[in-house]
Amino acid sequence: MKKIIAFIFVFSSIVSSAQVDLESVLEGGVADAQTLLHGYVKPFSTGFGNGINGGWYTTAKAHKFLGIDISVIANGALVPQNDETFTFNNADYKNIKLDDESLSSADIPTLFGSQELEDRPLLKFTDDIGDSVSTSALPGSGLKEAIGYNVVPSAMIQAGIGLFKKTDLIVRFVPEQSADEYEFSTFGIGVKHDLKQWIPFVKKLPFDFSAIVAWNDIKSKFYIDPDDNPTQALEFNTKTFMFQLLASKKLSIFTIYGGVGTTSYETDVNVLGTYETTSSGEQYIDPVQLDYEGNSFRTNLGLSMDLWVLNIAAEYAVQEYDVVSVRIGFSIR
Repeated sequence: MKKIIAFIFVFSSIVSSAQVDLESVLEGGVADAQTLLHGYVKPFSTGFGNGINGGWYTTAKAHKFLGIDISVIANGALVPQNDETFTFNNADYKNIKLDDESLSSADIPTLFGSQELEDRPLLKFTDDIGDSVSTSALPGSGLKEAIGYNVVPSAMIQAGIGLFKKTDLIVRFVPEQSADEYEFSTFGIGVKHDLKQWIPFVKKLPFDFSAIVAWNDIKSKFYIDPDDNPTQALEFNTKTFMFQLLASKKLSIFTIYGGVGTTSYETDVNVLGTYETTSSGEQYIDPVQLDYEGNSFRTNLGLSMDLWVLNIAAEYAVQEYDVVSVRIGFSIR
């Protein structure tokens, strides 16, 4: 469990390497800072909201009564190239403008964009008394340069149990964990039900057919500088929902499985603590609240392998951000 939390925390540290100087961003005021950061952070929130719905199942077949499975799941949401930048429009801002007055808009990096200065146009930040400072647009995290691609990871512990009428109850749960650098907890619940038993002409076909509905709630907080500024933190909360129709076919020790349906998420990102701007010295408390939501069609295809009670599976899902999932655990049917 702690390894999963550490995995998420390490990634948070990686993205923090983008070196976001929040005090400088706030030179243009809270409203402009929120507009700028909303576009900058969006790929991370979108990727996490899409990724966390991976790995809920490895077969459409339900457990027998009181059959169980316990698994560890790792997901990676792939950030598309067009979300490595977002469009900065002067008209959307009051106090932050492109320094080049001949331009009314320009593409600037998101969190997963470039760190190179030539890809980061100068922005002019003007405070309420008219003083201004120009600085390059925020840099990306450098993740693509470090590992070759942009991915938003997530990880989960999951357990399932067979109930009556070929119905599985699935639970994702990590009790609240805390350390100097983070706080984290999650709860999710899913229900998978065999549909084949209710459809006369489908009952005798040589594959399994079912439906799943699943919901997640993840709460996390990462302290930016726990030693010198213990009140400064990044709060990140996500709720997701998924519904899919599933089909699978077992071939010896292998099972081919897939599904089609819908996925959605709601995420809020809050910057907590006290921040003082560099030039004007103005202080802001809990200055940034960002809200994201989205939904998309989802279809996936996967392959699992059973070695006695050990189950290993991998899948690829096509949705708003495509997701690769890997899962390992044991299953007693």
